[in-house]
Amino acid sequence: MVDVKEESQPKEESKGGFLSGAGISLLLGLTMIVIGINFHMATLLNVMFIAFGLPVAAGSLALMWKRSGKKEMVNGAKMIFIIGCMVAIGVIIWFVTLLNSLGN
Repeated sequence: MVDVKEESQPKEESKGGFLSGAGISLLLGLTMIVIGINFHMATLLNVMFIAFGLPVAAGSLALMWKRSGKKEMVNGAKMIFIIGCMVAIGVIIWFVTLLNSLGN
């Protein structure tokens, strides 16, 4: 007997890849960083755009893609989120050190 069950299942379409998810997240995060660098707003607001641009962009895209079922793209966005958190911590440490040096 031939198993018809296996043949009748439709094949899943490609739902995006790891690199496309990471690339789109990185592009949107870098856009937010460029906005923070180029536009002259309050200094603290500029630092917030620069520090949290990558994690916010990657986190929001990961949540959006998770609801859509694009698992590989979510994994790429999560990687950019982790890298963005490390960048954010570095920028915050730099900014606090800069402010501390102004007081001396």
